[in-house]
Amino acid sequence: MKSLLYAGLALSLAACSSSGSDQAAAGDYITRNDFESMMGWLPDATALTKEHAHSGSYATVVNPDKEFSLTYNAMLGDMSPHKLRGVTVEAWVFLSDDKGSAKLGLQVVDPDQDNKEVFGDGINLSEQVKEYNTWTKVSKEFMLPDNVTYTQRLKVFLWRSDAASPVYLDDLTIKGLE
Repeated sequence: MKSLLYAGLALSLAACSSSGSDQAAAGDYITRNDFESMMGWLPDATALTKEHAHSGSYATVVNPDKEFSLTYNAMLGDMSPHKLRGVTVEAWVFLSDDKGSAKLGLQVVDPDQDNKEVFGDGINLSEQVKEYNTWTKVSKEFMLPDNVTYTQRLKVFLWRSDAASPVYLDDLTIKGLE
């Protein structure tokens, strides 16, 4: 019986492994996250909330007690078999009032240089969101500089900045640009 259990476990793990052929091509979605399957996987689940969600039950939040949301963090070479020219970041955000001036940030950092920022930009939510107490879709294309390398890391996160009110983020997608 144990041997069947171990064999099944080995097959399950093999099915979950990824190879280079599974990488997204430029123009494909790199990731999509609705934050539904993260509870229990995170060391700090305080960035997840059931207070507001665009879809499902969970979203991620920043507030005066939580500076950063959950962060997407991946090596550029693992995201695509080709060098990406850029990415499109799209998400749904919820601002309860005009004090929710958070930013949806994007960084490329170099782990070989103590995570020095190579590129940084973001979406200033107060510029794109004009209605409060409702979910609003935000989006931006980010063109990456020519000097980015496959070993550098792309990070996407919600940053509280100077927001005095909670800001919620859900249904995040990142798509490669050809």
